[in-house]
Amino acid sequence: MNQQQARSNHPSVRKWKRARRYVDYFYFSLLILGTFAVSQTVRAEDAEKKEQLTLQGIVVDEQDKPVKGVKVFVEWLYPEKGQVETRTDGQGRFTLHAPVQNERVHFIRAERNVAHLMAQQLLSWEKLTDDPALKQLRLKLQPARRVELLVVDAAGKPIANATAGVLADNREWGTGLTDEQGRIVFRLPRDVTFQKAFAISDGHGVDYKIFSVPREMTADRLERPPVWPDHPVELKLEGARSLKVLLTETDGTPIPGVRVYPWYIQKPNYPHLNLSNINSLVAETTDADGAVVFQWIPDWHQKQLTIWPSDQQHSKQRGLYDPNTGNGTLTIQLEKLVPISGRITLPDGSPVRGVEVKAAGKGFLPDDFRKSVFTDEEGRYTIQAAPNMIYLVTAGNRKWASAPQTGFALWPGKPIENLDFQLRPATRIHGRITVGPQNEPLADHSFNLYQFGQDLKNTHGVTLPNPKYSRKMVRPLIAHLVSTDEMGNFEVSVGDGQFVVRGLSWIVSQNADTVTEFVINGEPEKELNFHALRPQEGALTGTVVTGDPPQPVADAKVIGVYARSTTVGKLVSTTDKFGKFRVNRELYRTVIYAHSKDKKRAGVVEIGPDTKTVTIPLRPSGTVAGQLIDAKTKQPLKEVEIRYGVMLRLDKNDDSRQSIDFSDTTTTDQTGHFKIDDLVLGQKYRLTMVFRLEPGISSLRVLDTVRVENVKPVDLGTREMEPPRTQGRPTLEERITATFNEPGTPTERFARQKQKARITTQHNLILFGDPQNAPVRQLLQLRYYDGKVRRALNSFLMMSVDTSPDKRPAAQQLAKTLDQKLTGDHADFLLVITDEQGKPLAHADHRAISANGKITSGQVLKFLETNQVPKLDARELLDTALKQAKEQNKRVIVQETATWRGPCRLLSQFLDREREQWQRDYIWIKMDHRWTGADEIMKTMRGGAQGGIPWWAILDKDGKVLITSNDEEGDNIGFPSSSTGREHFRGMLEKTAIRLTPMDVNELVEALKQKD
Repeated sequence: MNQQQARSNHPSVRKWKRARRYVDYFYFSLLILGTFAVSQTVRAEDAEKKEQLTLQGIVVDEQDKPVKGVKVFVEWLYPEKGQVETRTDGQGRFTLHAPVQNERVHFIRAERNVAHLMAQQLLSWEKLTDDPALKQLRLKLQPARRVELLVVDAAGKPIANATAGVLADNREWGTGLTDEQGRIVFRLPRDVTFQKAFAISDGHGVDYKIFSVPREMTADRLERPPVWPDHPVELKLEGARSLKVLLTETDGTPIPGVRVYPWYIQKPNYPHLNLSNINSLVAETTDADGAVVFQWIPDWHQKQLTIWPSDQQHSKQRGLYDPNTGNGTLTIQLEKLVPISGRITLPDGSPVRGVEVKAAGKGFLPDDFRKSVFTDEEGRYTIQAAPNMIYLVTAGNRKWASAPQTGFALWPGKPIENLDFQLRPATRIHGRITVGPQNEPLADHSFNLYQFGQDLKNTHGVTLPNPKYSRKMVRPLIAHLVSTDEMGNFEVSVGDGQFVVRGLSWIVSQNADTVTEFVINGEPEKELNFHALRPQEGALTGTVVTGDPPQPVADAKVIGVYARSTTVGKLVSTTDKFGKFRVNRELYRTVIYAHSKDKKRAGVVEIGPDTKTVTIPLRPSGTVAGQLIDAKTKQPLKEVEIRYGVMLRLDKNDDSRQSIDFSDTTTTDQTGHFKIDDLVLGQKYRLTMVFRLEPGISSLRVLDTVRVENVKPVDLGTREMEPPRTQGRPTLEERITATFNEPGTPTERFARQKQKARITTQHNLILFGDPQNAPVRQLLQLRYYDGKVRRALNSFLMMSVDTSPDKRPAAQQLAKTLDQKLTGDHADFLLVITDEQGKPLAHADHRAISANGKITSGQVLKFLETNQVPKLDARELLDTALKQAKEQNKRVIVQETATWRGPCRLLSQFLDREREQWQRDYIWIKMDHRWTGADEIMKTMRGGAQGGIPWWAILDKDGKVLITSNDEEGDNIGFPSSSTGREHFRGMLEKTAIRLTPMDVNELVEALKQKD
């Protein structure tokens, strides 16, 4: 072991590294919790005596002599940014009492401003009240480093009064306003690690420079961060635009007095800047109209911008603004927080003070809720929590714990009281983690112990708002961060509940006997031991070469891909002048791709988990060319983006685990021609066309899969394609005209629609209205151009009925059957929802789905969400069908489907129409993507089978797949509209039929040609 390795393994260094990791974790947690850093400073003699962390030490100069009168202070960042300070005595000694935080990062600093001398030390994020090192701190003063920033505009002219600052060691080390020459000077301790410099000015914009290794390059051992220069760092502000953010209650009432700030901004081809680190500088407070205006949003930021509002009365709900499509205004609706309260008692019934109560809420919105509080003298607690979520609430500390409270939802305006807990002695979960053949301890390793609450599926009688019709699992959880000591030991105290270990998948994958899911039910302790055959990470040294004899390739890009148990990992590096690279990687089977700087040479190799060195030979790249033309017009398809990437099998034993990686793009020219000249020889590539339909909406179509075996170019020839309508798409006016002028009377149209709704399991949505009425046009604009509304409408079949004076009698005839009258405002606008059979369920006028006098996406989504088709349980659906198949000696047809796919509807209509013929041998069920658990079932059933939907399979009575809609070439026939598709359908029936005769099968095949 060399000196550098010895130093990196020293306990104090490991503790420092771990603390640094916790700083990173803290900032992430800060964003999730939405806590703004409000500075507070108190003197040492005024510090709260309860739950204190005592810090003692000495301040010395560079000659190790004590220094008196030096200001010493400790800082913390959670739950609020604050500090406690004192001064050294005549012997240079100091004592500080800082409050112990639930989650903490402490910095201790000493400053002697007269001579610009500074010292600093980062204290661990862990609970260190018993650490004797905290009573023996030694801070050595050194001359501070002078740091200067220069802020200029696009023309290079100085900008006065710009806000500028420096970030180092993951915290803000200084901010201020530039002088008339655009300059500002800071002084920092010598040993801090510089990370960012930034500047912001209204009307001018933002600039920043990063002096740390990019995230994707952190595994590269040869990568070095940019050096902070000795000369002034220039920051150029090149223009800005304004963004107005409006905060409202759900009823549209403005919310004043709330702080709001943007999250990430990013310069083109440059790492992003996380503004949460400096949110105290960029945050604005809403005025009486609930508005804030950011006048510095840089012109160069083109990505979606996340806006965070946060206060103590409303749920934390992000807003998303697209600079490319937005009009300069973003409205965010917030729900008021609702109290959850109760009392904590000991087994004898007495109240207990200072017990932590944690609440975790989860719903369908992007942001979950997490918060913890401590009980008062009477053992009482109150948590202001976000509504429209299901919850898990726990109570306990190191000594005491309880059973959780879960399986309930919190609703707007409906507080939950008397959510009480009785404590018992906590369960001690402990164990040890070892690695390698010598069972060496895995020291200073962190992982999560998740405690899960009851999921939404099993929370009966609860339906949460689901604006995007998401199918994600909704289950609250509370995470306990656990760390091993120097001997690999760990322990944590918990109460009853369901627990899962996360963060040790690399160990679990190598030791199948490891217990990672368990239930605690009153046990005093539980032991968990883990062992890995090899470390989680290891060094990989490589060389990139080319030619014969091999010559090193400098500045080659190296990208590796490996499959963890649930995710895909990557490594990125660049070779030095000797063609060498050195990275840390997780020890899995890894596919590595390398290419020269000009991409004219490339190569791919595969290595195993134990490989430590690798050579990657580069060969001349392969070429593919072709031309795309419109199949109907025979005109060239111009400026069509083509994505291409290597098709990788991530798991040798699982065909479904595939990835398209090492990707790039090209574009067809004015004649429809394209050329790709950087393909790795021998690798299989997928070529995908990207058609831009509307801002934010694209259509992807696979063009081909190719494998280039040698340097001879591959010509794909001229390909005739039928692109989606990217040009000449109907205008809103044309769409409105079309939807109101479908053939037939309103009553006839509704009869046809009910039949389709029954087959596709959709509710009917009927819009009665005058096509020229403003609310009608607002709703239809949302229908055609708002992605969220379009997705929500997948559960509905919509028809529009004209109520203008000359057409109102026919419209009134249909309205009457739905128990409605087209009078007053209803004559110009009325929405009616019915079930599949046409039974009315709900109705709304334009006011019911409006805010501030205009129909809004949010209000429409609430109306649709409340009246959507109830979700079915896919597992229950399949089990019932298989049970019936056993009782009746039949097969089961399982159709994977969605309401928005035309071929899915065609297949459903065909099977419904011919039901009398095929149902002698088959039971038909539909795995709609709306049903709970359908995705998981179909992933297992398909077993990696390719193709879109409809995809279908025929099962025997025991659930075994007998045949699928994938033909001999592996292509999914979907709805069998072609001759080859119909022949495969014939084979599906012939292989699985029990009672059907060859004549019956032939009739069913011929029936496919029938048009509805």
